[in-house]
Amino acid sequence: MNASGSIARRDPESELLVFDFMGNPPGEPYPFYRKLREKAPALITSDGNMMVLSRHADCVAALRNRAFGKGEEWIQARNVGGEEIRPVMERLQKTMILTNPPEHTRLRRVISSAFTLRHVDALRPSIAQRTDKLLDKLAAAPGGDFMDLVAMPLPVGVIGDLLGIPESDREHLIPWIHEAGLLIEPASGREEIIRGARAEKKLAAYVTELIASKRAHPGDDLVSRLTVAEADGMIDETETVATAILLFGGGNKPTSNLLGNGLHALMANPDQFQRIREDRSLIPSAVEEMLRYDSPAHVDALSVLQPAAFAGTELRQGQTLIILLGSANRDPDQFPEPDRFDVGRNSGSHLAFASGPHFCLGSPLARVMAQVFLTRALERFTGITPAGTPRRTTGLGHHGFESLPVTAHS
Repeated sequence: MNASGSIARRDPESELLVFDFMGNPPGEPYPFYRKLREKAPALITSDGNMMVLSRHADCVAALRNRAFGKGEEWIQARNVGGEEIRPVMERLQKTMILTNPPEHTRLRRVISSAFTLRHVDALRPSIAQRTDKLLDKLAAAPGGDFMDLVAMPLPVGVIGDLLGIPESDREHLIPWIHEAGLLIEPASGREEIIRGARAEKKLAAYVTELIASKRAHPGDDLVSRLTVAEADGMIDETETVATAILLFGGGNKPTSNLLGNGLHALMANPDQFQRIREDRSLIPSAVEEMLRYDSPAHVDALSVLQPAAFAGTELRQGQTLIILLGSANRDPDQFPEPDRFDVGRNSGSHLAFASGPHFCLGSPLARVMAQVFLTRALERFTGITPAGTPRRTTGLGHHGFESLPVTAHS
């Protein structure tokens, strides 16, 4: 039994709701999560192949259980097949998101020094400079789309700097990042998977050329560091390409969602916006609350790597666990009044970046970008208010906004 004491059970009604939810995720998923936590928090599907976890304690216990790990079942491309998908799958299977120790440990070690708190803190001045330029554009475009003007360009610029991607190349890479994310979105169908695979192949072609350039002319950047690791035999050629794609593509969208979801929550709760305006020391806790309250990703998946007892039942190798991160972050057993947005809350135990061996390596950088954005925006503007109807994305792998019209007031 896991630490929470939840007992796994079958519930046909809840199972139907889960599969409908996974295939057609709503923009506002929290009422569904509440119902599932109350009725079937450790749900076993009728075929016995899947367990769905929605309570915080259960999700933490699963994410930290060494009997569980990553497998390819979460990559939707497996259901499409065909020669077009094969090289994409080969790269995906060599990324940190789909490997387990010792391979995962080896890959993580190659790049971990770039994401230490010390290294990330040293980036604050350059992040502030980029943020100021983007806020200039936001100020000049009343009613403009925050996602296009700030939320996406900021992480693209910062991570592009970190990787050594030429500034002139970054803008045309953004659509490919969006499309490639369809590969790990639970709701993606055949058409979306093919679009995602084609975008990933374009990213791979670009990254392959960039790596060749860095081999010839190395710089003080992460892609150059990857080429050195490859030359030293620490990673192979496919892993070099796959890791570079993951760092650029995988790092941008979650931070973009953090910024968009967080600003939306602040605008919907102006009293909380005012609190951090009056007390800037609350900015770090405000960012953690933004991550908890409306997380950038709502779902994770694990495979049972070896037989294990969990939630009062015996799990066999090959079964899948679906971890509803967004639900765990609204669990009242962990967060009192979880549907209340409170920038002073101690929400550090949230699972927005998952937990355990696959805890997000880039989390310090995402946090710093959000903190710098809030600091600079509060210094620059007297307020930021909605300027139209926002449009949500329709995913769980990436939970955010397609558009968020706002007006910044000087």
